[in-house]
Amino acid sequence: MGTSPGLAIAGNLTNLLTSIPSDFSVELQFELPVPYLEEACFVNLIAGLHAAANGDFTGNMPIGTYRTTRFASPLLKINTPSQVDIPRKYVAWGLFLTASFFHAHEEFHLAFFGLRWQGEAVGGIGIGGPLSIGKITSSLTTSPSNYNFKISHAYFGAQVIRKGSVFITIASAFLEAAPPPLGTRIQTTWINYVNNEPCAFILTPSEAARTTAGPFFMNKDLIDVLAKATDYFAGENVYRQMELNISVAGVMVAQAAFVHRSNPAFLKLAPDYGNGYEGKVAWS
Repeated sequence: MGTSPGLAIAGNLTNLLTSIPSDFSVELQFELPVPYLEEACFVNLIAGLHAAANGDFTGNMPIGTYRTTRFASPLLKINTPSQVDIPRKYVAWGLFLTASFFHAHEEFHLAFFGLRWQGEAVGGIGIGGPLSIGKITSSLTTSPSNYNFKISHAYFGAQVIRKGSVFITIASAFLEAAPPPLGTRIQTTWINYVNNEPCAFILTPSEAARTTAGPFFMNKDLIDVLAKATDYFAGENVYRQMELNISVAGVMVAQAAFVHRSNPAFLKLAPDYGNGYEGKVAWS
């Protein structure tokens, strides 16, 4: 393994995003050479992000052991020292930093990460392990929870984007999408990417979604679009540029795309963001 038990992740990863306070950190507490598929680790972690984001970000969510319907392994274990509910924001921050750790080291194996707030232990995230580590309290899913809208997708271009770059971009987008209330309308172009990663996510609401009549495109819809995109990439095992069209009752409400950052569309929309991650979502 390329790391040692007790290695603090805070120095390299905690401040990647300004939405993660410097008082929050993640620490690798132990790891074992039990390998897992790269996409399985990412999808299960992202599904956890989906669960954390799909609710009141200032509230709590249940602890327990989770898995996705697509990948039963590795199990995702979320707990707290007191074995009670855990703040959603701790789970979201911790899952993103855990995904970033795996992505940076390119090793996907059984591990346990401690979560700390102002130096105090507030929870833990376990990746893998036998069923005996806890009861499966829910089967996480990356299918949209809002069935009032439809999503279609298509791949374009021949350029391949690294699998890990696609998934860490999705994880980053979840982290930025999670704090606003689910009913918040999105009326401006949304751009997200991570420093030194070739993948970028762009979403533009339609003219209809920007009007007072609607139908509207909400933050909860963005969260479900990210979940569905995860399912498309992992289920079809295709890692190229992808466009998505989102409609409600037959009316287009948004278009989105995962693009390579060399794509002219990205460079045109985000000329000031093409060479470095700014630690925030860029709004047009």
